[in-house]
Amino acid sequence: MGRFDGMVAVVNAAAGAGIGGETVRRLLDEGASVAFSDVSARRLEVFLDDLREHHPAERLLAVAGDAGDEEHVAALFADVAERFGRLDVLVNSVGLNRLAPFPDTPLDVWQGVLGASLTSHFLHARAAWPLLTESSVAAIVNVSSLAARRPSPFGEVSYAAAKGGVLGLTHALAYEGTAVGIRCNAVLPGLIWNERLTAGVDPEYVDSYRSKRMFDRDGEPGEVADVILFLASSDSRNVTGQEVTVGA
Repeated sequence: MGRFDGMVAVVNAAAGAGIGGETVRRLLDEGASVAFSDVSARRLEVFLDDLREHHPAERLLAVAGDAGDEEHVAALFADVAERFGRLDVLVNSVGLNRLAPFPDTPLDVWQGVLGASLTSHFLHARAAWPLLTESSVAAIVNVSSLAARRPSPFGEVSYAAAKGGVLGLTHALAYEGTAVGIRCNAVLPGLIWNERLTAGVDPEYVDSYRSKRMFDRDGEPGEVADVILFLASSDSRNVTGQEVTVGA
């Protein structure tokens, strides 16, 4: 028996080898049906094909689109309601970081990062809320970042502000959620390895996080997914409004 047998989850930013994709795999392994989305239709199709080799098609729903687009988000949850008839877990894992020194940060960069890394969380939580209120085990897990608490000096103003906003959103949803049975918690990943970690990123930026970490290695997406599943499951049924750092 899995912790999520018979339950339905939505995970965004899910295609690929990062936190979202690993979370989808873990939820499926533990019995959930999962709707997952990504801005890249190509990556999403490749991911879906891989999942079909291990899990029944009736437990999978892939929806491509921009997580910061209100119409896409509304359509995603309409598809979830039609396909599965319920929702128990929402995992917001969208994040975009565009480094720029603060005095040189263009407004479009600021708005783009906040749209992807904060507004997307708001849109998904708002659209999911009516479905979650009908669940007896409803949980939202927002993926923030260690940058919300300890940003690097390499131009993370937009990202730190967005991910700090995710923490504020998490606490507000936790308080409002107590009245309708929805728990909400946040995970703050530190430096988590994936194949794109160093692609196009200043090595000094990566080194700045490595110099502050407590463990002498990069974290792995599965380690974050483990914490997400704990916070989404009945194992944490008396936990809400909390922040858990992984890979500090």
